[in-house]
Amino acid sequence: MHEDIMHFSSRWFYEGKLQAAPEVRSRGILDYDTPLVWYDTSLCRYQEEFIGEHFGRINKPKAELLLAETEKYIKRIGVERVLEERIDIGIISPYKSQIQYLKRRIRQITFFKPLRSLISINTVDGFQGQERDVIILSLVRANEHKEIGFLTDLRRMNVAITRARMKVILIGDASTLTHHKFYKELYNYIEEKGKVVLIQADKPV
Repeated sequence: MHEDIMHFSSRWFYEGKLQAAPEVRSRGILDYDTPLVWYDTSLCRYQEEFIGEHFGRINKPKAELLLAETEKYIKRIGVERVLEERIDIGIISPYKSQIQYLKRRIRQITFFKPLRSLISINTVDGFQGQERDVIILSLVRANEHKEIGFLTDLRRMNVAITRARMKVILIGDASTLTHHKFYKELYNYIEEKGKVVLIQADKPV
């Protein structure tokens, strides 16, 4: 994977011992692209909903933002190039209800129809042992109590981030998530090595 994606996990989980393979350490999809982006929805009223013990939580506005940003990124690359080079995308969320919603919306949106074979949507466990060129994480949690539930399972977050070969995009409410040290450091790392995009409250999705 790209060394900027690898470095945070190496530092946090592996005492800095991981190394990126020389042939891929700087590889990207686009010239002057950044391998790490966090779309921060702190200014938006994108609050989570609790569905039930089995399906957990859902955040539909964040799902719609994810789909909009995915479409924009594919258009930047070029649909023809994505299809020709088989550039694949993994969309990961820790919550089953969010996964189900995203799968349903991908089927409904005409733009994604020719690309569906290149887009996988699953939980972290569903991506164990796999990798994709681009990984997009829907972190769902956004609440006044700053509760993040099993996002505190950092082993799973490590797995999610390190599924990416060339690019990681996170959709998350930093005001909720960064009360936890791991997400605070990850946010700061992405500010330093990548890009943080603060989504405005009135931005349509």
